[in-house]
Amino acid sequence: MFAAITRASTSRPRAAAGQAFLALYSTVTGLARTNWRTSGKTPQSLITTEEDSADTDSSSTPSDSPHAVSHRRAPSKPPTPHQYKAHKLAMKERFPEGWSPPRRLSRAAMEGLRWLHAQDPETCTTPMLAQKFRISPEAVRRILKSKWEPSKEERERLLQKERVRRDEWIAKKREEENQTQTQLLMEREQGRKGLRTLA
Repeated sequence: MFAAITRASTSRPRAAAGQAFLALYSTVTGLARTNWRTSGKTPQSLITTEEDSADTDSSSTPSDSPHAVSHRRAPSKPPTPHQYKAHKLAMKERFPEGWSPPRRLSRAAMEGLRWLHAQDPETCTTPMLAQKFRISPEAVRRILKSKWEPSKEERERLLQKERVRRDEWIAKKREEENQTQTQLLMEREQGRKGLRTLA
């Protein structure tokens, strides 16, 4: 048997491995050849025969051959319109640190800003306060410049108004959370009922 395998391997090297496999497993008892179908079909582009190799040696382009592999690429993105580019450049020019919309400060924050500046004006400069409070330097300048102070009654009224708004916001959020919780519980209960009817 070994002599047959070596003779086959010298005559055709490609077929030798297949013949050796068949010779070994067809002679051993209990190890008959079975097709388990564990591998997929080999793509035609990977199968090369002598005829195909002769065809490729001749002067033929890859697109002419039936086994040419097409390399599919994702389509290129359309170019960015001129207006968008111009807008992006203008925004970068006007706002080098990025766009930061105006932000309102509470009365307590404004008082804290004034107090910090009064304590140490050299350290708490306008740009530093603008950066820390995340507002524009112009807003800091206006807050520091303003001398208006609410009266005691006005201050109490503003604080009360702020508390009411905060409490309303908290109540609204709690209501939304309760609604989502009840909705989730109802969906879970309906799912359990559906499973019970199937069982």
